[in-house]
Amino acid sequence: MSVVEESFEYLDAPIERIAGADVPMPYAANLERLAVPQIEDIVRAARRACYRALPMTATA
Repeated sequence: MSVVEESFEYLDAPIERIAGADVPMPYAANLERLAVPQIEDIVRAARRACYRALPMTATA
């Protein structure tokens, strides 16, 4: 079961899928970071879903 199937009526925002780029997986680390979702991508999507304008802060 998924969130959409079980709790659709409770959702306040559309479900957003965060996935890697549609490219072959690169071997170089710098290109891999571009192909795979990063923490910042996930946080940005979560903030969009929450309808909040929270300031982006740098994390170490």
